[in-house]
Amino acid sequence: MNTPSVAPKKRSLLWRRVFQVEQAIVFVGLVVYALLASIGQRPSLFIVMVATLTVGNLLIPLAFASRRLYVGRPFPWNWIAFFPIQLTFGLICAVGSILFLQLTKIDSEPFSFLFAKIGYFCIVVVVITNVIGFGAEELQRKLKQRNQLLEQTVEKGTIALQQQEEELKRAREIQQMLLPSTLPQLAGVQIAGAWQPAREVGGDYFDVIQLDKDRIGICIGDVAGKGITAALLMANLQASFRAFATAEASPQVVCTKLNRFLCANVASGKFVTFFYAVLDADARTLTYENAGHSSGLLLRSNGTTESLQGGGAVLGALPDWIYQDYAAQLQPGDKLLLSTDGITEAENAQLEEFGDERLLEAVRTRNGSALDIQRAIMQQVTAFCGGNFRDDATLLVLRMY
Repeated sequence: MNTPSVAPKKRSLLWRRVFQVEQAIVFVGLVVYALLASIGQRPSLFIVMVATLTVGNLLIPLAFASRRLYVGRPFPWNWIAFFPIQLTFGLICAVGSILFLQLTKIDSEPFSFLFAKIGYFCIVVVVITNVIGFGAEELQRKLKQRNQLLEQTVEKGTIALQQQEEELKRAREIQQMLLPSTLPQLAGVQIAGAWQPAREVGGDYFDVIQLDKDRIGICIGDVAGKGITAALLMANLQASFRAFATAEASPQVVCTKLNRFLCANVASGKFVTFFYAVLDADARTLTYENAGHSSGLLLRSNGTTESLQGGGAVLGALPDWIYQDYAAQLQPGDKLLLSTDGITEAENAQLEEFGDERLLEAVRTRNGSALDIQRAIMQQVTAFCGGNFRDDATLLVLRMY
């Protein structure tokens, strides 16, 4: 709102109302003029107008005070109140003007029948003008009320949207706190991770935990859906995984416990794809189970590629599913890629997916650290889809030395 413009608007409205009242007084003067002519008197038009304006202007404060009786009332009560009030003031003004003329004994002048007809015509015109003016003012008032209501609605919607954005921002910050800020590292092993939600919050999850001095647990998961619902389920998954992934628990045991917990506590139709592996750096072994997640890609130092598919069902769907442990022997120079489908299914402008081949090519062309490989992959995927990820994208890179 622009405060300096309020006073000019009020002055403009005041002058418009004064003009309407003066217009009504002129109308009364014409009525008096025609009435006197019809009974044979011959008043001067100028003198009648002077008398009517003198009496009528004395009634202006009362006319303004009476506006409260009909302005702001709903239809038809505003019109019902408007006409009797205006008629009453008109009669008071007319009677007062005639008495004023009689008491002052002002001389009259000849008055013709033509002028009487003109007076009657002016009366009709002024009546129509006042009625139209009142109707236009009433319409303007209603439009103003509707505009104010619309502005209030838009303002409330804007405030609600800002509050929602702030809540999503805080939710994203909380979700980021659930993900590991630093990843544990073992001798001869490098691990790097990246997380890119498609919205403010997402359903992707990854974690790396230290089990003992030689072993770490590595997991990556993808909750079905996006947004707040997926983020809440992801938070439950994180808490449950941290509780079940002990040093003694194999991937088969962890997946079994997670599956039973989610089946008992998650709504029907919600599930999680999950990959959990235990890396023993000393023995260079990787024990894993894949619960319906994208296959892990193991790039051997000799250039061959193995797919770590596992055999488990998604978590949260089949409570009696039996999971197993699978094993892979690692060698120096091997690279392990774990990702969610937001990486491989990222689309360019031609609706082509990034795919496994581009992902593998991005790794083959890099021979740096795990962090270098992770950054190179994320840069290529982001450039490929123009930064428009249609699904949450998470990536874990492990390199053996």
